[in-house]
Amino acid sequence: MGDEADHEEHKDKERRKRRESEGGEVLERLKHTAFDGAVDVSSEQLSGRDARRVMDFALRLGQELFLSGFDTQTIESSVIAVSTALELNHLEVDITARTIHLQYAPPHQVPASMMRVTRTSEDPRDLRRMAALHRLVGHVVAGRLDVRQAMKALQHIQDTPPYWPWWVRTAGGGVLAASVTLQVGGSVWAAVTAVVVLMACDRLGWLLFRAAMPFFFVIAAQAALAVVLGIALLNTGLVVPYSTAVMAANLVVLLPIVPLIALPQDGITGFSLMAATRAVNVTLALAGMATGVLVVAVLADEATADLYAPYIDHATLPVWGGLVVSAVGALGNCFSMGGTRRLLPVAVAAGVLGGAVNMAVSHAVHAPALAVLCAAAALGVGGAACSPALRVPAAAVVVPGTTGALLPSLQVYESLTQLSVGREGAGTAALLALLSTAAIGVGAVAGGLIGHALIRTATRLRPAPQAD
Repeated sequence: MGDEADHEEHKDKERRKRRESEGGEVLERLKHTAFDGAVDVSSEQLSGRDARRVMDFALRLGQELFLSGFDTQTIESSVIAVSTALELNHLEVDITARTIHLQYAPPHQVPASMMRVTRTSEDPRDLRRMAALHRLVGHVVAGRLDVRQAMKALQHIQDTPPYWPWWVRTAGGGVLAASVTLQVGGSVWAAVTAVVVLMACDRLGWLLFRAAMPFFFVIAAQAALAVVLGIALLNTGLVVPYSTAVMAANLVVLLPIVPLIALPQDGITGFSLMAATRAVNVTLALAGMATGVLVVAVLADEATADLYAPYIDHATLPVWGGLVVSAVGALGNCFSMGGTRRLLPVAVAAGVLGGAVNMAVSHAVHAPALAVLCAAAALGVGGAACSPALRVPAAAVVVPGTTGALLPSLQVYESLTQLSVGREGAGTAALLALLSTAAIGVGAVAGGLIGHALIRTATRLRPAPQAD
């Protein structure tokens, strides 16, 4: 046993020396990620032509990862892992905002530099494409694909149309809105109404985007329509007293959920410029929503009292009801974000996990932000631990579970309406909503770190295969 330990230690020292001598220090960026220890630098050196081909593939892959909705650390670690697996050494990787810059600088040769910019202000999330890219990265890292095969596979992913038609994705968003309505105490009829309101807001946004309207005005118009319809429902008595639940659900579904979750993730993992970019986008979206609500409050002067009604006695769901609603919300979000049939059971399980932990901590300690933090951490652990076995990205667990069970709907609604009508305590309400939302990203990062550490520990403790 001692000889084996000495041999392993000697191999580790040799590997470290080779990394330093061949520019493999970039692999240090893979620590605490899914690719920690999965790749190593090669002793071979690519020709300039082959190196540029690998760099081109890595940049195209990184751009697709951006467009699919991966967080920045996953994008960087994936680019490094595939480049190293394809024997590209002496590589430097830099991600600044939405620009990926690669530099190949082998000793005694002219350096080669390439970059690619993702020119979009949106933060989409396509779960089908995320899963396909995750499998592609895994195949390349495992050595199953060379650079030509990997490029063809990437092109196939790019050419594949969305898994669901637009109306299925819109209906999925409606199911999520109905789930949130029930979570904040709305009735079943209010939940059905929330679906209709969501579809109206979605089609309005589609029309405005077709007219090339800036995102600020689109989200302002959607928020205004959601509030107008909510006030109309209350004044007509159709869903009294649950119209506030309908408005809260639709406003929180309009939130830029992807950058809200990724913003603290990028800040914690060291991508400050990307976090700043996301912060600008989030601030713009929240300002647009507040503008839409304010316009309604000013124009509907008599309805302002109905706009702000946080003290309505909403019923509380039982534990089993909360779990069911969380699972249904996660399922709706999976449809909304284009998840395939294979991802639907994963989304349901994530919704149940997030809802269970959130309710358990909320009952033990009356601290909503802490409950959200613990639930997001549990989802992060589950995503990191299940990703290798299920061959799905961790985001396929974290995002549906988060949106199904952890969205701070009432806090967002109260903060927007209080700020819009100038009530006292508006700043406190906005701060509580911000804390609850930031806790999602912080918990997801902490859970991911714990999950990856558990996987590494289990790998080390796994007995080595016996030789015949």
